[in-house]
Amino acid sequence: MRKALLALAVTVLAGTFAPYSTVCAAEAVKYEVYFVNLQRALNESNKGKQARALIDAKIAKAKQKLKQMEAEVRKLQKELQSPVLSQTEKDKKELELQKKLSQIRQFKQETQLEIAQLEQKYTNQILKELVELIRKYRKEKNIPVILDPREAGVIAADPKLDLTDTIIKLYNQQAGR
Repeated sequence: MRKALLALAVTVLAGTFAPYSTVCAAEAVKYEVYFVNLQRALNESNKGKQARALIDAKIAKAKQKLKQMEAEVRKLQKELQSPVLSQTEKDKKELELQKKLSQIRQFKQETQLEIAQLEQKYTNQILKELVELIRKYRKEKNIPVILDPREAGVIAADPKLDLTDTIIKLYNQQAGR
């Protein structure tokens, strides 16, 4: 009798926990989270490199103009050191020097602002296109989640889950059309 009750109890308990065992098995399904390093994709894509080259060219041009302006200032400073200048001429040169220094400050501020706006414009445009491409890729490949490891706080991940190279390649192909 005891054996029969024990067998009945085991059967009832097994039946009670059976639904939980299937839930646990379902939850044990492998779930991979892929990632794309957007900063790297931005920097290494053809469009990103082109944007960087345009910005670098603008910076080089501004540096050259700044050098020229600074040379004019040095020339004026040297002229001010001349003992043959009258006080009127010195005052005139001093005023011109202050004007040139003010122009340099203004040029630096305007150039920094212009370059920052240009970088922001290119970055926003390229990131928007990259995110759009990533969303499309995720949907086509039926990938549940794609993260940017810099934004998601990922410390370490399996490199085979990194889609950055794939996205860069697809983005370059898309941009080439």
